[in-house]
Amino acid sequence: MTRVLIADDSETILLLMRTRLEMEGYEVLTAADGVEVIETMRAADPSPDILLLDAMMPRKSGIDALRELRADGIDTPVLIVSAHQDQMDAGAANDVEVSGYVTKPIDFDQLFSRIAELTQG
Repeated sequence: MTRVLIADDSETILLLMRTRLEMEGYEVLTAADGVEVIETMRAADPSPDILLLDAMMPRKSGIDALRELRADGIDTPVLIVSAHQDQMDAGAANDVEVSGYVTKPIDFDQLFSRIAELTQG
């Protein structure tokens, strides 16, 4: 079973994404901000197969959290899920090895396809 960590500061989006992913048979972990992302990724056993990360979150941005995880040697594939892809600095995305983007509102068929691509290869 594919294990997914969803990180978003919106409880509504977390609930929606969790429900849809669980309906498709994914095991789901959640985090509400960048600090929780780091804590969850470091503590999870087994580690998530993929991280769905909102770039703009409180306490620590998704990109800053990802930068810290990459420095720890964590190379989990990451999809940025954001309504503001244009606000994502291309240099920062390359710096932290982002695997791709999914825009909000979320097209779940596209999301499931991207997850499958990144976790089955």
